[in-house]
Amino acid sequence: MLYAAIDIHKHAFQAAVLDPEGGEVVEARFSADRESLGRWAEEWQGRVVAVAIEATTGWRWVWRELSVRGFDVRLAEPVQARALLGRRRTAKTDRLDARWLARLLAKEMLPQSWIPPEEIQRLRDRTRLRKTLAEDQRRWGQRLHAFLLHEGWPCPKSRLLTPAGMRWTAALKLSEHGRLQVDSLLAIIAALEVQLDTVDSELRRFARTDERCQALQSIYGIGPILACHLLAEIGEACRFRRAKQITRLAGLDPVVDESGETRRRGHLAKAGSPQLRWALVEAAVHANRRNAPDLELYQAVRDRRDTTVARLSVARKIGKRAYHVLRELELAAA
Repeated sequence: MLYAAIDIHKHAFQAAVLDPEGGEVVEARFSADRESLGRWAEEWQGRVVAVAIEATTGWRWVWRELSVRGFDVRLAEPVQARALLGRRRTAKTDRLDARWLARLLAKEMLPQSWIPPEEIQRLRDRTRLRKTLAEDQRRWGQRLHAFLLHEGWPCPKSRLLTPAGMRWTAALKLSEHGRLQVDSLLAIIAALEVQLDTVDSELRRFARTDERCQALQSIYGIGPILACHLLAEIGEACRFRRAKQITRLAGLDPVVDESGETRRRGHLAKAGSPQLRWALVEAAVHANRRNAPDLELYQAVRDRRDTTVARLSVARKIGKRAYHVLRELELAAA
């Protein structure tokens, strides 16, 4: 049985095919394009048990091309795969990386990342694009706010990007230079708003027809947009054994420093998905309302620590609820 690995880079791929019985390795380096990958795949199609690739930029199209040709593709978790090398590694080359992945695969020691289904990958693209557009719009709004402040026209940030705030800005009596600057900023913000509305409409349409999003919206604080974000980042809940793993996936678990009888909980690990962490914290924003189910928890933590820590505590609760909601649906459909 043969095992293969491909070290993916922007301009070139380094492949290694390992025969674990004899220890022989066949290596190849080729251009990072579909034609070159196709030629390599034709040579080894039907002869290789599995192919390992790293979860790095560009892995998706490589996975698609190889999967279509019948290869069993395994996605390696880069940090964990490198950690298995230990501290004695003396060099780092593409050849050594490809060989190492092939050896881990052959020994069934390859730390793997989850490969989302195509539907979840597409949803993840849209939700992450929406988050980027919203962040860009906010940044351009901050630039507009700063420029108006320099020109002696202060306006509260919370009102500047509202329809009334935009009309007020457009009607200001400014110098020719000031008007040019403001009009340019307004045009960029308006263009981002159009794209944001388009993506929002797509996500709301998806949320209306998807039972998982409908179920997630039964959780207090989660609407159609956040439901799409949570589904895109969590994906299949049954791949996790416990609800606490969602907290770890979101990077909401605190760093623990333990020695003997001493145990300290520090700052957030933030080692998981920043998109999932953002969505859960957003869902916890309204935890201080009178009808919020986690109001008691929020107030207790806020009084003991502060508002930020209280919101993070509620975010962890919401993540666990989302896990159970999705898991129940998956088990019912199985």
